[in-house]
Amino acid sequence: MTPDQNSALPPIFVINRPVDTGRRADMTERLGKIGLTPQFFPAVDGYQLDIASLAAYDGRKRRRYFGKDLKAGEIGCLLSHRAVYEKMLAEDIAAAVVLEDDVFFSPDFGAVLEDLMRTDVAWDLVRFVGHGKVFDLGYRTLAPLRNGYSLTRVPTSPSGAYAYLLTKRAAARLLSLMQRNWVPVDIVHSRAWETGLETLLIHPSPAIPDLDGPSTIGDERFEKGHGLSGLDRALHPLYRFWYKVSNSAGKRALYLKSWFRDRKHPRP
Repeated sequence: MTPDQNSALPPIFVINRPVDTGRRADMTERLGKIGLTPQFFPAVDGYQLDIASLAAYDGRKRRRYFGKDLKAGEIGCLLSHRAVYEKMLAEDIAAAVVLEDDVFFSPDFGAVLEDLMRTDVAWDLVRFVGHGKVFDLGYRTLAPLRNGYSLTRVPTSPSGAYAYLLTKRAAARLLSLMQRNWVPVDIVHSRAWETGLETLLIHPSPAIPDLDGPSTIGDERFEKGHGLSGLDRALHPLYRFWYKVSNSAGKRALYLKSWFRDRKHPRP
């Protein structure tokens, strides 16, 4: 995206279940301390859904590739993010910040957003997911930002959808890919070779998840175990192998391909 230099900050949507009033109060306070005002977006409660008959979920494909279903919390999270994209298109919102309700912010988070809205580096989706080892494999700096931050491209596909900035174009593309789902929303974001979106990261991340508090998605998603039988169980190793190979090839090919257009940005 190359917005007008005088653009105001985009709206900040915080996905929050109405019952989670404590989280809503915490996010209001955290953002208020750095001069930002959120708009709370009602989350879809996956635990209230009839997942077996949910048209938006492709359970068979999920089980073929991963050996188990997405959990109710994961599906609710995915549908909540999808609903934000629908809102952006319905209301012609050019860009928006999307946050989950368990995020901490650096004092200069707002300044990073301002710099992103002014940069001449094209972007569709900027993810604030660099709090771990995301950058250990190397990265390209495309534009220096204030206070030691930089807009970067990484050679991997990090997980996490707790904080990001996206354009309406990105919302439309993601929405088109999220009609029949088999991976969590953060994996949809990370597969930039599939979305075709200019997907970048901020280094270091000015937003980090609250890893100490309980997750509304649920930790059962980390449990192992197969929900397969018959032919699907027999073919699962092949599907899983193909997923890993294609994922690895996709992110590496994208990183190499983008080298040519990244060269036009002066090195800091």
